[in-house]
Amino acid sequence: MNLNISIILFLQLFFGNTFCLLPGAEPDEGDVRHLYPPVYIGVGLGEHAHAIPYLLGWLENLDYPKDRIRLELFILNKEDATIHQVKWWIDSTKQYFKSVKVTEDSENWMESALRNGRLQKSERCLLFSGDTVPTEVNMIQLLSNEKSHVVVSPLFRSIDDSFNIEDPSESLLERKNVREEIVSFALPIAINLVSMDSSYLTFDKNNLPYYKGADDPTEVFVTSAKTMGISLWADNQVNYGIFVNPELDIDDRRNTIRYHIADMIADEKPLPFVSRSVRPWQPEATKQGVDKIYLINLKRRSERLDRMQKIFDLLGIEYSLLEATDGQKLDQLPEDLKNYHILDKYLDPITKRPMKNGEIGCFLSHYRIWQDVVKNKYEKVIVFEDDLRFSHDGLTRVREVLQDLGASGKEWDLIYLGRKKQSDNEELWISYHRHLSSVEYSYWTLGYMLSLRGAEKLLAAEPLNKMVPVDEYLPIMFDKHPNKDWSSQFEHRNLNAFTLYPLVVFPQRYTNQPGYISDTEDSVIVTIKPINTEL
Repeated sequence: MNLNISIILFLQLFFGNTFCLLPGAEPDEGDVRHLYPPVYIGVGLGEHAHAIPYLLGWLENLDYPKDRIRLELFILNKEDATIHQVKWWIDSTKQYFKSVKVTEDSENWMESALRNGRLQKSERCLLFSGDTVPTEVNMIQLLSNEKSHVVVSPLFRSIDDSFNIEDPSESLLERKNVREEIVSFALPIAINLVSMDSSYLTFDKNNLPYYKGADDPTEVFVTSAKTMGISLWADNQVNYGIFVNPELDIDDRRNTIRYHIADMIADEKPLPFVSRSVRPWQPEATKQGVDKIYLINLKRRSERLDRMQKIFDLLGIEYSLLEATDGQKLDQLPEDLKNYHILDKYLDPITKRPMKNGEIGCFLSHYRIWQDVVKNKYEKVIVFEDDLRFSHDGLTRVREVLQDLGASGKEWDLIYLGRKKQSDNEELWISYHRHLSSVEYSYWTLGYMLSLRGAEKLLAAEPLNKMVPVDEYLPIMFDKHPNKDWSSQFEHRNLNAFTLYPLVVFPQRYTNQPGYISDTEDSVIVTIKPINTEL
């Protein structure tokens, strides 16, 4: 037998599929091993049941040959369902990877992972924890595209503007530089095991002669890197995924991931992958402490309804759909709404134009809700429009303001959950309330809380006889509107209005952002017909 063939057969027998091509040899057609070096992935999991379905979903969808990946999942504690989720998942997917292993009770899981990656002759070692949920399926390739960078951490951001990397620079955040040197350790971390110097990297202080620093494995690792002159790099080539700040308590971490995904839905961004075998938990839908939650949606805007349904399901909001009055179909109004009249001499305060059909439709949509509140004698309701996003932990503030109102007995009619302040006048905190403030002239009706008494006041003023846009009408009714001529047309301006700080909801998009659509601003201006005075 030819000697060279004998050597190759020996290498195949001894090393299996992990051996490298011989120098100068060309890969066979279809052989991609030289493009996809063997990778070891070590994952440290504690109380991460809220993140597990998305982490495992990402592993399932990695754009990397699974037979080139050795996977080890370290269970660091057993306080929640993490271990059960992991074992269930392994039973259904282990056949796709080169190897899959579960390790429990490791004292220094990162050192164990690094050592195992070396022993298994992997060329790349990727370590991450359940505090990050990757969404980029090409992350392994992106972190390995600069061979001289031995240690690289991808940047992850949280909805609360915290990061997995300590104090990232503005140039990195703005992608003026997509990769920068950093001084601190951060997970996830990718290590090039082929680099000769990387063999000295360690998370175990016993491997560093004369080491006198802290026992923290991450500090040991940073010291070992400095000793070998290895730089730590942060990478922000793409949006890598979600960061959930481990310093938060477990309930806040669970909420954070849901709010972050809800924000991604609002932004119409690619969502985290969900495992085919381990599904995420969602809270039971409730009315958040009120009698009814209305969602206003135009029938021809089904994409907005689909988006809001996903967000409400994720956050546990039970709602009732109100089909909006369409400004394009005002000729089809029911009899009780047909006889509206726009306020004499009304002109938009900013553009100086008359009212638009879309603004009429918007007003009538809210008016119909006020009627429904009074008809059914709901004590308190929430009204949402369909073009909003939720701020982090916004629904917690809703529940807390209701608790505070119940304890203080404070009378209220309307509370803004989202708005645009239009006045420079000072707003003041309300005593004995965590989030409640007085309110000045404001725009927007994308979200507000309304009491039965408030709905009665809004209807009693007979606004269909002197209609203005709804976000002008509300400030008139709590007597903070700057146009006193308009206000004088409404005798009783005694709506008890407040606002929340911080706000609960914001617009999905602002007017200067790509994809912004407004069914009020983009509608036709109303033509005021002259009144017939002949007898």
